[in-house]
Amino acid sequence: MPKCSKVTFLSAIFSAFIFTGIIAQKKQDHCEICKDGFHNEPSPYELNFRNEVPFIATSALSLTAGFIAQFTNNENFLNINEINQLDREGIFFLDRSSVNNNSSKAASYSDFFRTSITLLPIYFVSNHHTKEDIWPLVTMSLEVLTTTYGLTNVSKNVVRRPRPFTYNPEVALEKKLKLDAKRSFFSGHASHTAAFTFFMAKVVSDYHPNMKKGLKTLMWSGAILIPATTSYLRVKAGKHFPTDVIAGYAAGAFVGYIIPHLHKKKEEDPVISVKPIVWVDYAGLSINFNLRNQRGK
Repeated sequence: MPKCSKVTFLSAIFSAFIFTGIIAQKKQDHCEICKDGFHNEPSPYELNFRNEVPFIATSALSLTAGFIAQFTNNENFLNINEINQLDREGIFFLDRSSVNNNSSKAASYSDFFRTSITLLPIYFVSNHHTKEDIWPLVTMSLEVLTTTYGLTNVSKNVVRRPRPFTYNPEVALEKKLKLDAKRSFFSGHASHTAAFTFFMAKVVSDYHPNMKKGLKTLMWSGAILIPATTSYLRVKAGKHFPTDVIAGYAAGAFVGYIIPHLHKKKEEDPVISVKPIVWVDYAGLSINFNLRNQRGK
């Protein structure tokens, strides 16, 4: 495929995904993406401080752990002896072919996707027909961002895997001696784009359970393809091994999907519910048994 066609194709995927999200922001009861043309569904999410404490704590812990791991690893550069001892034959066979990649254009395209995809939640919350949900949406967006960033940072600074280009003799030594050369696993570009595209697709789906099948397919295809394309570009750029982007994709997609899923309103109370309790001087679990649902059966 010619280079200009590749750029056009990638831009078309991104534009289509954004367009689907913008359509979902239509005000009033009329809805372009619901099957019957009208949106009468109530808000799918609920947000209160007590239930939010575990999410806030998890996000803060993840972000803090990431910063601590990065701070304690700021002196861990690759040295010349370590670079000379790198053996591509010792690389996992699925990753071995990526050591010769070194495309600066692929790196630039991947940066474009990573930066642009951060705007998705902004498009979603602006002018949405349920404006009263702006705080749950903003809160969930921040939780997705901080959790994904924290997990990625911890992984990079604990595993400290050399990037593929460090094995490439054609790459300048100066580039290999930088701190970032030892932060290959897992891919932050893959985790970031997957987290936000899956988050966007999940939220739009939750707001529109009666969505038109074609639009739903288009939206989830975009959610899957955008981080997949970003992952491919990172491998092509020589920044990551295939296993780096697979792990990053999986981590980001999980965080982007699970956070809004856990915020959904429950139709009925579960028989047994377990919630963490965090206070000033103690922490524990609250276990509640709901017998009313069982009696009514």
